[in-house]
Amino acid sequence: MRRLFAVLAAVLTTGALTVPAAHADGPQLIIAASAGDAPQLVGRPFPVTLTLTNTTDQPLTKVTLWDEHISGSWLSIQDWAGLGGSPQAGVTLDPGVTRTFTITAIVWSWNSGVPHERFRGDWAQPGDLVVPMADPTTTRGTASGVVYGDRNENGTFDAGEGLPGAIAYLSGTGPGNPIETTTDADGRFTFTGVPARRYTVATRTLSDGWVDGAAGPQYADVDGNDPGPAVQLRALRPFSEKVHVTGSFDRGTYQVGDTVQVTFTLTNVSGGDLHGITGGCDRFGSEDHLLGWTGWTDIVTPGAFDLAAGQTRTFTETGTVPAAAPAYGSFYLACDFGPSPGPGDGQPRVDLFARVPAPPGTTAGVIYHDDNGNFTVDPGEPIAGTAVELVDRIDGSVTATTVSDAQGHVAFGSVPAGPYSVRVDGWRPADDAADVAVGTCRNCGQDWALRYRR
Repeated sequence: MRRLFAVLAAVLTTGALTVPAAHADGPQLIIAASAGDAPQLVGRPFPVTLTLTNTTDQPLTKVTLWDEHISGSWLSIQDWAGLGGSPQAGVTLDPGVTRTFTITAIVWSWNSGVPHERFRGDWAQPGDLVVPMADPTTTRGTASGVVYGDRNENGTFDAGEGLPGAIAYLSGTGPGNPIETTTDADGRFTFTGVPARRYTVATRTLSDGWVDGAAGPQYADVDGNDPGPAVQLRALRPFSEKVHVTGSFDRGTYQVGDTVQVTFTLTNVSGGDLHGITGGCDRFGSEDHLLGWTGWTDIVTPGAFDLAAGQTRTFTETGTVPAAAPAYGSFYLACDFGPSPGPGDGQPRVDLFARVPAPPGTTAGVIYHDDNGNFTVDPGEPIAGTAVELVDRIDGSVTATTVSDAQGHVAFGSVPAGPYSVRVDGWRPADDAADVAVGTCRNCGQDWALRYRR
């Protein structure tokens, strides 16, 4: 029995020796936090410096932290720099060492004052953080800029490049719609008296075929200082004016799982050499899109190709008919081509369709002119008593015709499954297209509401 007690005592003593002993009655880890003295803005990420000190004579391993909201606006940690946020997080602190880490935080919305946060860890003395911020309820400022068509493509606004009549808008204004204004005769715009915060600035409704040239978001940081931020919103001529592209499948009808040969032909009509052209397909992740395009590494991201002035190049690729195709009576391929990085609009596109055998179906819906732009069929908006054609998107033929009733309702019965466009006499689609699908897919049997304009 004595020997058993001796063994237990030795085990307990040995276990006690593994615990850091330098500060037996104090914290093993001291945390300090700082966001600096400069006021931060709602909506703009900012760095927070965390200083960690190991007060013991043993290494601290797998050290992780978490934050506790004390008061004021809520702080969101975007990047913990290895200190938290995932099961893989954790750092090692050698005995007696002090290390600093820079994490990234943001305040998405203002809530009764500046953020007061507390950073905690196991066996740690917590570190409090109060973030200085510009109060958007009392601090206001101005944001201005210019929308310009970069004719010489030098990446900056030059005299005479301003685009009048464009819509510039600020997002990040809280609940509701963005704040909008229209550019003047020189393409300039100004927003006055807006609450202090970071805004996203963008443009739309560009005239004469110009497209938004932004390769990423652009920001205006309104902090109450005068003058406020000035932003240049670049527009470009569409890349489709520089490169013409066509495509084709090797036949018109397939079965699920068949191999499809696709041929692309691209011609440089810009008058100069073009470099770093790349493609992207299936931007919306549709189940009836051709499979296998991600393996086309000679023409799609991350691959790229060049076109000399006047050059025509042909690429031949293969894909596979998707399993969902019979529900649509077809499958399709949608690809676009352009520089990367580059604008998302104005790129030359290839949209190809092919048939897959399937039973016929019906389709119906409402056609209307959305005068107030609320995407709802309001009284007086249905297009009544008008000839309507159902146009096959595969071969362009008119499959069926009808006339809309007094409520703008249109119905087509027992037509072949497949993709169609709804063409209305005297009207054109208000959106990119007026397309419908006939088949047994999830949305095929639902009534549609299509907007048109003169």
